[in-house]
Amino acid sequence: MLGTLVGLGGAPLAQPLYAEDKAFADPFTLGVASGDVTDSSSVLWTRLAPAPLQANGGMPDVYLNQGVTVEWALSLTQDMSQIVRRGGLTTDSDWAHSVHVEVEGLAAGTAYWYQFHAGGYASPVGRTKTLPASNTSIDSVRFVTASCQNYSHGHFVAYRHMVADNPDFVIHLGDYIYDTSFGETFRKHETETAPTTLDEYRRRHALYKTDKDLQHAHAQLPFFVSIDNHDALEDNDPSKAQQRAAAYQAWYEHMPVRGYRAQGDNHFEVKRSISLGNLAQISMLDARQFRDKREICSGEYDADYGFGNYRERCQAVFANERTMLGEGQERWLTKTIRENNKLWNVLASPGPFLPFTYQHNGKDLRYIGGWDAYPSNRERVAQAFAESKTGHPLILSGDVHSFWAVDGARAILPDEQFPLVEFVTSALSANWPPPLAQPVADNLPNNPQVRFYDPVYRGYLLHDINSKVWSTSARAIDDMRDLQSAARTLARFQVRRGEPGFSQENTQR
Repeated sequence: MLGTLVGLGGAPLAQPLYAEDKAFADPFTLGVASGDVTDSSSVLWTRLAPAPLQANGGMPDVYLNQGVTVEWALSLTQDMSQIVRRGGLTTDSDWAHSVHVEVEGLAAGTAYWYQFHAGGYASPVGRTKTLPASNTSIDSVRFVTASCQNYSHGHFVAYRHMVADNPDFVIHLGDYIYDTSFGETFRKHETETAPTTLDEYRRRHALYKTDKDLQHAHAQLPFFVSIDNHDALEDNDPSKAQQRAAAYQAWYEHMPVRGYRAQGDNHFEVKRSISLGNLAQISMLDARQFRDKREICSGEYDADYGFGNYRERCQAVFANERTMLGEGQERWLTKTIRENNKLWNVLASPGPFLPFTYQHNGKDLRYIGGWDAYPSNRERVAQAFAESKTGHPLILSGDVHSFWAVDGARAILPDEQFPLVEFVTSALSANWPPPLAQPVADNLPNNPQVRFYDPVYRGYLLHDINSKVWSTSARAIDDMRDLQSAARTLARFQVRRGEPGFSQENTQR
């Protein structure tokens, strides 16, 4: 799959293979992508799949047992006329003919263009951009946080507006694919059966990658991507290790990421530390792979209230050893937070971090998919922020398909008052139905820390940061079922470095 042969210099790309006699149909139906960028490297991705929803991506049977040579090039110009890196590799059916090129030695804060050639075909030209040098002073950075794109619920038109907003990169916090449509039929999955095998996960990923707006965004912007429950599995259940490995391998085969070591591996290095010059450090988490089981309380609950996701917590939930992150990742995170030397000290979490209480039938209920189900682990992370001597703390999260802006210091319960601001992005397309949305709205009076909540719109968060101000805009899509839908900014929030809380401007434009 790798075996990359890297060449240097400005020579043009070699003549594509099979130029006179094409060996198969156009294999670049899933587009190209880049991601996992640093200040000196980028991962370039594609997958050869002439018929992506067929077995083996529609590659001829002869390529079940032999590899395909893929050439790649990286240029300083969009017309690919100033090539600075080039090479070739062999990809095969063991990895669904996916291609991951880890290009090193690049200039910091620089845009590059790249292209693949295979079987006599040229891929679309993609664009990537390295991060600013970690030891330099920079004026500003713009990026996006996004999550939760269910193909069957709507178009991915949000990506078109995202590209127009011209961010430096995208952080996708998980649920890139969904295992189920939840009964929606606007766009149909390739099957209504949830994937469990490697081939099934491959087809689901391939279907999502056929979306043209998603392809365009990947071709224009580098992505950092995390895993949530619909990408793989809810918890670390040893009895489902084989399914988990299948989900992880297919996820890797379709993402511009590094860190997956071997076929069938049941673990994946997903956590990342994103360094943005002197401005910010973003600790990006894996909140699924190592966490303790979320459902440990045996008491009765109302299955109709929040579809059973809002429940009373038993004493076992508060056990000190209970973890969302696993011992190794928690040790890495708390050390990274404490030792931060950037102006902003940021945590990117797939699920909501700060507390939210649901008062229902005289009981205090909590969302069992977020950090409220792991309070001791949350307390340790919050303590690390308190002990950090540098950098204004901030939390960015997703998962709950709605926009939230939270000032943790305003919570009612003293032991749940955290001097942290959290911005939660809505889903890119996944619905937020009334049984989940209404309990939040009903309980806002009990949660004064939530200063903004919008359950209506899907979209993403656009962040503009400089040395003094962090500005976050809630970017909403008017109608995710309309490919021509306009976007609006619902609200804009500003955090001033060194000052508590945030200010808010409702814009509706």
